[in-house]
Amino acid sequence: KSRITLYLNNLASAIHQNISRNKRERWSRILTFWTQEVPQTIWDARCELRLSFIIFLVSALVGMVSQWLDPEVSRLILGNAYVDMTLENIENGNPMAVYDGSPEGMMFIGITTNNIKVSFMAFASGLLTSFATGFVLFQNGIMIGAFQTFFAQHGLLWESALAIWLHGTIEISAIIVAGAAGLAMGNGWL
Repeated sequence: KSRITLYLNNLASAIHQNISRNKRERWSRILTFWTQEVPQTIWDARCELRLSFIIFLVSALVGMVSQWLDPEVSRLILGNAYVDMTLENIENGNPMAVYDGSPEGMMFIGITTNNIKVSFMAFASGLLTSFATGFVLFQNGIMIGAFQTFFAQHGLLWESALAIWLHGTIEISAIIVAGAAGLAMGNGWL
């Protein structure tokens, strides 16, 4: 019942009404959103996007070098069960069997769910600071670098690159863009 409480409630109410008032938008607004607003927002955040890409690239290189120098790094990063399963698949002549293990629809749902989770973590970590987002980017970059190097050490770089980057191009791009958004949010906190 204090004056400051009344003031803040009135201010919040005014802001809420301004945001949520009924405005009629034209259907062409969808086109404008994708052709003008999204590119402009990405351009405005180009420094964060560049930084997100650099963090991911450097961490992928760290993962590659680490795996190359110590082949057990993949076990530390990916887990013993996953590495053992992949080694078994390699011995059976189907190194990418992990992608063939489920029906296509279930595999799509699994990969999509994982990608959304990782992208969300890269973005939402910005609530903590941009350092948290940087850590998520770094962690995933190391994983990619170690994973690809693991296959290269078994003479399967080309085959793994084709299988992984078929969907990985969109996934990694989404993680980097989400990381840029998290960096922008985290920088706002800082």
